[in-house]
Amino acid sequence: MGRNSQQRRAHKQRQQATRQRSAPVRTGTGGSSPTLDELIGFACEAAFGPGADKALFARTMVLLQSLEAEANPLDRPSTRVVQVLQRLTESVLDGGWQPADLVHVVKREWTVRAGRLATGLIAEHARRFEAPTRAPHAWLGQLQDLGVVDAARTTVVGGRGDLLAVWARTERLHPEEALTAAVQVLAQVRQLPRLPIVLTVPSKWGATNRGVLPTPHSTDGIDAKALQLIRALLAKAEATTFEAEAEAFTAKAQELMTRHSIDAAVLAYAAAGSRTAAGVESRRVHIDNPYAEEKAGFLSAIASVNGVRSVWVPYAGLCTMLGFPVDLQLTDLLFTSLLVQATRASAAATAGNRALSTASFRRAFLVAFAHRIAERLEAARSHVAADAVHEYGESLLPVLASREAAVEAAYEAAFPNATTMRRRSLNAAGWYAGTAAADAADIGAGAAITRG
Repeated sequence: MGRNSQQRRAHKQRQQATRQRSAPVRTGTGGSSPTLDELIGFACEAAFGPGADKALFARTMVLLQSLEAEANPLDRPSTRVVQVLQRLTESVLDGGWQPADLVHVVKREWTVRAGRLATGLIAEHARRFEAPTRAPHAWLGQLQDLGVVDAARTTVVGGRGDLLAVWARTERLHPEEALTAAVQVLAQVRQLPRLPIVLTVPSKWGATNRGVLPTPHSTDGIDAKALQLIRALLAKAEATTFEAEAEAFTAKAQELMTRHSIDAAVLAYAAAGSRTAAGVESRRVHIDNPYAEEKAGFLSAIASVNGVRSVWVPYAGLCTMLGFPVDLQLTDLLFTSLLVQATRASAAATAGNRALSTASFRRAFLVAFAHRIAERLEAARSHVAADAVHEYGESLLPVLASREAAVEAAYEAAFPNATTMRRRSLNAAGWYAGTAAADAADIGAGAAITRG
């Protein structure tokens, strides 16, 4: 949108606000005029959650914006909103949320632009907590991916000065638009519940993380060159339009994945014996709209075949996977690749047929695709597991059994109240089309993904 269009829209919003200025808003404590904090609270309640009310939100924002124009800088609503956002960001990041999680959930609910505001808040937090020299390396990796930390100079980028004003200028927003967006983000962030803690939280960081540079991303037990080759093969399988070529690429990738998964299991068992529970880790996978619930079910199906448990956290738009590092990495890679195949197959199935271009068809297609793919992967896994037993001997069976038990124990400890997702009624045409597409999907001829 051009700057002139933005200015016209902002002018129109101000005119509408003027007409609404006399509309009633809730009173404060004891029937008095609401305080600034109460007004912000009213706006948050009206912006997001079970009490959301667009009309009330608009009327409350009129009052906040009038105060913004009249008050001195220290008493402005924007100043207070940013202060509360900074405090809540600290609380949320200490409550199990990681930087990438927070940006994801804000962007998912509102806009990419709002996600960049969350990134600015994270930058301010990183600066205040000296993240480059104190944060866990996995945390630093997320900050680097978000553009918050400059790895070359080990410094925080952004997070200085008037965060809201800087963000508004960068996004070319009128101050009223910026304040409205900030209140919406605040409304969501203040309702975020705690998540299971995966990485050491900022309040528990030590004085140093033993080095200012984040470590290279872990290969999770997979040889770096092999991992690079697996990724390259899967990328080629996703890109090609020729089934035979895709099959060859994916088959080779899965041969490598299977070999590394089994070898990692044997080596880990030899080193730790029955104490393999210590090797169970967790990983979060962000799930984007549309059809997030169906995509989460797809991931769960693939994870289950590969010795990994996956839990869908709908309010956060993410799945938490529990398993051994190799299996987590390979499940993530396979899910990404098969989701690309499913998306492409769904588009092909609906091409030129408007009757099939519906949300119910695509949802059913994805569920059926996942169900059938899981069946094929399980059959392939059983075949390769039998070959592995022949190669390693019967001693491989207790290795696999102990790892499965360790993952299950970790899952029950982390998510004692987890429930099974309820399946809604599905579009029959989408189900049959998805099943057919899954039968045609390339999971690798003669290869399989095995439990590690």
